Amino acid sequence: MVRTTASVNDWLTEPQRLDRSVGMRVLRGSIGLFGVLASIPFLVLAGVAFDRVGREVDQKDWDRIQSGMSAAVTAFPIIFAAVMGRLLKAIATWQLEKGARLGILEQLLGSSTVAGAFTTQLFLRSFNLLGLGLLLLWALSPLGGQSSLHILHTTRQANITAANITYLDSTIQPAANIGGDVETTTSQQDALYLSLLLSPASVKQSPMDLWGNVKIPLMSRLNTTANETGWRHILDSSVISYASLMGVPMEGITARGNTSFHLETSYYDLDCFDISMQQRAIPFTEDSSLNFTSLGLPGVHVAATPKGTFLGGNGSLSCPMGCSLSFKLGLDRYISTGISANLMAFPNITGNEQTYFPDPPIFMFQSRWWGGPGITSFTTAYCHLYQIYVETAVTCVSDGASTPQCAVTAMRDSLRPHPAKDVTFFLSALIMQNFADRLVAGSSRGHAATSSLTERYMNNTANPMLADVRGDLPLFQLPPRTFSERLSQVINTYYLAGLQPFGTTGNLSAGAEIGPRYAPLSATGLRSVWNPTRYQINAGWMFMFLLATITMLVAAIACGILIDRTIVPDILGAVSSMTRDSTREPFPHGGSTLDGLDRARLLKEVSVRLGEVRDDSSSTRYLTFTGSEFSTRAQRERLYE
Repeated sequence: MVRTTASVNDWLTEPQRLDRSVGMRVLRGSIGLFGVLASIPFLVLAGVAFDRVGREVDQKDWDRIQSGMSAAVTAFPIIFAAVMGRLLKAIATWQLEKGARLGILEQLLGSSTVAGAFTTQLFLRSFNLLGLGLLLLWALSPLGGQSSLHILHTTRQANITAANITYLDSTIQPAANIGGDVETTTSQQDALYLSLLLSPASVKQSPMDLWGNVKIPLMSRLNTTANETGWRHILDSSVISYASLMGVPMEGITARGNTSFHLETSYYDLDCFDISMQQRAIPFTEDSSLNFTSLGLPGVHVAATPKGTFLGGNGSLSCPMGCSLSFKLGLDRYISTGISANLMAFPNITGNEQTYFPDPPIFMFQSRWWGGPGITSFTTAYCHLYQIYVETAVTCVSDGASTPQCAVTAMRDSLRPHPAKDVTFFLSALIMQNFADRLVAGSSRGHAATSSLTERYMNNTANPMLADVRGDLPLFQLPPRTFSERLSQVINTYYLAGLQPFGTTGNLSAGAEIGPRYAPLSATGLRSVWNPTRYQINAGWMFMFLLATITMLVAAIACGILIDRTIVPDILGAVSSMTRDSTREPFPHGGSTLDGLDRARLLKEVSVRLGEVRDDSSSTRYLTFTGSEFSTRAQRERLYE
């Protein structure tokens, strides 16, 4: 059926003024107002960001702001596209009323989306300032959205100050192992030692001991290589073998802030080269039978024990009648009395490679292995005993609410002068005998076939109590590397426990009261105390966000003004506009004042086609927009004018 003017409901049959109804003006104004109001939340978000600058972060407040920024990154491109698309159409209609080049109108109307802004310039080949401006305008859409995520962030700043740290000097002469000081500190030394042997596996593997003292790794067991300055860095993921179950006591670490400093210390590292089961006990010799010879150093004389014998201790000096001691320690080399002066007489070196003696002293460990009545064998180990001097980098971390957590993060050979690694306090017969007696007696008083806690630790470091006290502990079956490491830990733990027992548990400064040589060492480090977390604006992203938001707000206002001042019908972009000036059927005449959508609403039931028609006076074919009944479908193979 052909629709005419009379057949279209509500079609305008009388001339009309170019003036919109009140209802249409209210509707268009409401849409424009929505564009303005939709820009306000983004300005509010920017205002909140400016308001928070410099304030301490409240986590709930920060969560709300982050939620707002996350919503903005999604909403901004959508609202921006709606406002800009409407603005460009309003500008094009306004230009059409004034009179403008067709290319300008197509550029404006075709650039109503991000993709259209690029493709329109390309297809029209309109590489002009208007095209560049349209591209820059649409670039604000993704930039404005993304910038909303970055306008505000949190930051913390640290106050860096000097930290004065004091720590135990591990090179002092052990007070608990000579003279009258033995009896006054041995019980404390034993208590500390046994507590550490029985501590949980988590504490033994921790970088700190039971009292918060930092433990020193065995540098020979590190799996990292030294850098050009000799430092070996401790990896967090690596399994660390520590020289001792006891750490180096320290003072000056505060409960708030992070502290880093360098600590100079030393430890004993045993290299057991011969571990076997023997049927006989190694005999001890008396120090009175040693034949000292001069080393050519002032006041220094050295003596070697008779072949196959050692000078040391098995705890017999402090073992009451009826007890049995299961292991013993000894050394085959000694120097004359006056150990402190004699050590100072030895030449100093740096590093840990050199030895003083051509054949280093041999340290002996022998543990009884009871196989039943009348069957006794011995685990016998011969080791080189070295004192390793190291410089360590220590870092302590604390949040103010808990005990500082300290750990060695790197270490290297000490660069300070010190004796060669085979020159130790154990070269003193008095110190060696007292130390061995106290260590053996402190952990192994029992009956025949009873294993000491020391031996049980060497058998199972994680849980020494798992082994049966009367069980079979064939320590000679341990790999030499494992045996050496565990014996080193035993020696170092008991040795450190006896240097200053009171310092281990937090009274390190009391060492100075004994005498100047027992005063702790000092180190200067850096302490960084974190200030509260505060809000901070990212100036670049904030500028971009404000530029895009203000542009969108101005565009929404400008769009409303242009639409209000433009009097011609809004026909651009509407398919129905193609019927305005058509003389073909079935389009009714008139209605030139109708907007595109108003015309489409009235003609929405009319079937149209861009199809083939013939001129009545010739056989020429044309493609024309007309009613479906007045044209045929276009054919690909035909020619059209």
